[in-house]
Amino acid sequence: MLTGGEIAHDARRKTKDLPLPRQRRAVWCRRGPAPHRGTQEKSKEFSSMSTATAQPAKKTPQKLTWLNIVGYGSGDLANNIGWRMMSMFLATYYIYMGIDPVTTANIFLFARFFQAVVYLLAGNYADRVKPNKNGKFRRLVVAFGVPMMVAICLMYTIPADAEMGIKVAWAIVTYLLYQLLGALGGVPYGALLGAMTQDQNERQRLSSARMVGGALFGLIVTFTLAPAINNVKDQAALAKLMLPIVCIFCLVGALIYVFLYKTTIEQIDVPTQPKVSFVDTLKAIFTNPALLILCFATGFYLIATCVGSIGPIIAKEVLANGADAGTLALITTLVTLINASIGVIASPFGPVIARHLGKKGGWYLGCALGIIGGVMFIFVTNVWLSLVGLALNAIGAQFCGNYVWGMEGDTVEYYEWKTGKRTDGAAMAGLSFFRQMFGALTSWLGPAILAFTGYKSGMNVAQDPTVAENLRLAAGLVPLIGFVISAAIMFFYPVTEAKFKQIKAELAERRSAAEAQQA
Repeated sequence: MLTGGEIAHDARRKTKDLPLPRQRRAVWCRRGPAPHRGTQEKSKEFSSMSTATAQPAKKTPQKLTWLNIVGYGSGDLANNIGWRMMSMFLATYYIYMGIDPVTTANIFLFARFFQAVVYLLAGNYADRVKPNKNGKFRRLVVAFGVPMMVAICLMYTIPADAEMGIKVAWAIVTYLLYQLLGALGGVPYGALLGAMTQDQNERQRLSSARMVGGALFGLIVTFTLAPAINNVKDQAALAKLMLPIVCIFCLVGALIYVFLYKTTIEQIDVPTQPKVSFVDTLKAIFTNPALLILCFATGFYLIATCVGSIGPIIAKEVLANGADAGTLALITTLVTLINASIGVIASPFGPVIARHLGKKGGWYLGCALGIIGGVMFIFVTNVWLSLVGLALNAIGAQFCGNYVWGMEGDTVEYYEWKTGKRTDGAAMAGLSFFRQMFGALTSWLGPAILAFTGYKSGMNVAQDPTVAENLRLAAGLVPLIGFVISAAIMFFYPVTEAKFKQIKAELAERRSAAEAQQA
């Protein structure tokens, strides 16, 4: 029996003296001798050719729809069920449950350092996961996000009548579990933005949608927990208040993660890194100057938000000191509303400001507003103007936060442009690592401020008159310093809008050249 190659050779020998059709002769001239395939394969090859035959064009990324953007933003609403419940209420919950401020501060400090290390490992893991037809980041978000919701519920189940050692142990274990799962799901969520689009405007919309999603949950808790938490009379009543509401929130959060999976897309090719070591991840972080500058600037603006975790206590001891129960509930609600709702108000302006001032300019604007707010809170004792100062502080932090995730995506392209390596997971892990390191300090600062000012833990405990004055000074000065340092660091950030256009164009040329060479 003749082989396929022999059949093809015999067919060419028999037809070499016959005139070729014009189109086939042109094709043979361009392609040279036919490969030694079977005649059936050769026939299929010729029938599919044309004068413009080439390698199939790579699919052009589609424009994101509003549903893609809303789906991505909804993910941070779910993320913020844990984050907001921790940053706005957990310190107050621990202290009202009888855990002293110093112990509370140390729990936060240790747990956030733990999560910072986990973020590095999570970034390494995310880079090594192989994508399937639906990508890889979305499924990781769901896989770790749903269990995280269970951990959040457990944080608010401290037995009210237990011994103090049991309360502290319960707080440590449940908080560490939340931080572990939050890191493993948070890295792929952040990296998902870069995998959805390379368009600058779309990235900014995704980043703003993320901030709006997080702020929406803040609005919800403002009108559920905030008015009631300072009017609870004992620890058993506090536990009874918190747990049912938290469980409902977490059930909704789990469903939101499923919604994110169904509505987002991954269309930017993120190569799997099967041999990425922990050392490689560290190298990708610490040899990327744009990423490092962003990390430190982000860290100091986060420090400026440290008083948010003790907002209900500041409302009670500083702004509504000696007021009746109705006024106390109103002031507590307003303080919580400021911290929670500013994102909904400020985030839509993020893309507009970025178009006119650039992301760096928007960052400077946020820091300037925060500095003004800090000065007002220190020197203006009028309750309503003090609230304006807190609002300016929150707006400033929100403006900075608007640009973090879009800038993180830009640093990935910057590193690829400089080194030829694309490490989405490492960049997200690096930013998350520094956010958690500074977040540890931020979480520690809130309760530590209470300890340094002489605040006594427990519910309905009479405080020394100097506590209110000391709290006012600390709550204005610490954010002010954080914003000043953040603005100074951001001055050195290299990826301006013009620079990114250059980077994007050069990367596109490199990829086109590589594809042409492979063809």
